[in-house]
Amino acid sequence: MTKRARCRVGLLAVACVLVAEGAALAAEPLRLTKPVNATKGDDSPDRMYAGPFLLVDPADSRNVVASYVNFRTRRCGLMRSTDAGQSWKNLEQTPALPNYPFCLMNNSNVFHGPMAFGRNSTLYYALSGWDVEDRETSKLNAPANAVSNRLGNFSVVLGRSTDLGDTWQRTLVRNSRGLQGEAIEDNRPVMGVAVDSKSGKDDIVYVTYQASYPARVSPNAAPNLPMVAVSTDGGRTFAEPVNVAADAFKADAVRAEGIRVAPTGTTIPPPNVSTTTTTAPPQGSRAADPNRVENWGGRNPHMTIDGKGNVYVIWHSSTANITPAPPTGHFLSKSTDRGRTWQTTQVAPFDRRNGLASRLAWSSKGGDEGTLHWVHQRAEDPDLASYSNIYYRQSTDGGKSWSEPRILPDEDPKNLNGKYIPNISVAPNGRVDVSWWDTRDDPGIRANDVYYTYSEDNGRTWAKNIRVTDQSINRQYGVWGVNFDQSSPIGMASTNAHTVFGWDDTRNTDPNFPDNRTVGGGVQDVFTANAQFKAIGGGTPRAAKIVLASVAGLLAVGLVLLAVAVGSRRRTGGSGPGDDATMETRSATRTSVR
Repeated sequence: MTKRARCRVGLLAVACVLVAEGAALAAEPLRLTKPVNATKGDDSPDRMYAGPFLLVDPADSRNVVASYVNFRTRRCGLMRSTDAGQSWKNLEQTPALPNYPFCLMNNSNVFHGPMAFGRNSTLYYALSGWDVEDRETSKLNAPANAVSNRLGNFSVVLGRSTDLGDTWQRTLVRNSRGLQGEAIEDNRPVMGVAVDSKSGKDDIVYVTYQASYPARVSPNAAPNLPMVAVSTDGGRTFAEPVNVAADAFKADAVRAEGIRVAPTGTTIPPPNVSTTTTTAPPQGSRAADPNRVENWGGRNPHMTIDGKGNVYVIWHSSTANITPAPPTGHFLSKSTDRGRTWQTTQVAPFDRRNGLASRLAWSSKGGDEGTLHWVHQRAEDPDLASYSNIYYRQSTDGGKSWSEPRILPDEDPKNLNGKYIPNISVAPNGRVDVSWWDTRDDPGIRANDVYYTYSEDNGRTWAKNIRVTDQSINRQYGVWGVNFDQSSPIGMASTNAHTVFGWDDTRNTDPNFPDNRTVGGGVQDVFTANAQFKAIGGGTPRAAKIVLASVAGLLAVGLVLLAVAVGSRRRTGGSGPGDDATMETRSATRTSVR
């Protein structure tokens, strides 16, 4: 290769490097906005907000809604932003039914008010519903051996708004009020809402929740059940809820596998319970025959819907009357007929490492079936307390097969910093956003931060982890930990231009106030921030500008080089390589580049 050719190759290499650097910069958000206190209008000294569920209006991405529960008032509400999360207004109206005013569920790793949009920007908000009478009545009718303070008839409510939360119409999805004895029905947590706005003349609305029956005790206890209720008239009425796990454990082999991998070890009895004798379960009871279908159910059903109206529910196995209890297995239920029937497959084996925090989203990318994106929490060493990681898997064939698990946090796992409670969201352009709680920046005060990554190629590659919070959240205050464990995922909503995040934050706690130093003391506010890929309201991302500038610079350099080369050839009469004139031209070229 001649020296001139090598020079040209070198220039091409420089161009490639600059373009590659520009492309890498293009993969980064425009900027992270400074966190905003969305609940700053509430100056109550005992305010205690959970993390919000966020949703963007598909008709106008500047409109963002945030559902929440205030732990101390036990009520749910809605906040709204009309400037993409830069400022917030707490709305007066609530989606709760007046005679079912409370929505606090006392469940960890969940949102207290999942939402979804339907056609014409109709907003659907699902929540638990109960009043004091639902707790007191159930206590009076509880069997003597039941744990009374855990009993309660929790109902499920759906709020529907056509004006972004200014007013609400309300429907009882599942009414358990008045049930007594073993019929007591604890319908919580309410896990999700999905809307099919294309298949019928009205929105088809799906609500998922977990049902339990706390008054049914050993040796005939009932497992938790993953339930789905369906409305075909825009949420005005609902059919009888369906247990999507009903057929999942009919096969003997599935149940046998769960029992086979049950952990071994010594069971520690409750205080004041004699261990000198062992009484066999009564003949004919569920406990006497652990491997029976009635002992198997599911927990924490989370849902998504694809472009064809097919509904997918990811849930985790649950058992009763089996000692030791089998570890968790992950299952996917799918309906192609508006929730009338369900087909269930096991997507992860029974394993002590499986966590209960799991979320599912669908995008149109990846083929005719689109792509199911699944993120979940998993502990590689279940014997190591408070340590877990975040895993991602995908399916491009409607849930029939899944990719190998991939760890999304990019910190060295040997550091043993915990990652918890992931959330996932998909932008209209197919960008997949994932967030989680992360302890890598904990200064030793039991703190965590919001971390985030995203993929612009349908989950094949992921951006470097981004810290969203501007300061670690002290969990010695509030109810996230400190024996309450009322933790929520990070609220997240995706648009092509930006991703909005929302979380519960204790930074405004006054450590000098005596009550704040007690367990569960302090305040929790809601804070929000944006990762901007474009300026809100339009504009070109900074990274894209850098790429364009790089390309323009390369073109300018090329034109200068071309002009110098032409001028040199004219002066030398077209001398060949290796003569003095050519060396002079290269010197000029180097000067021009500098």
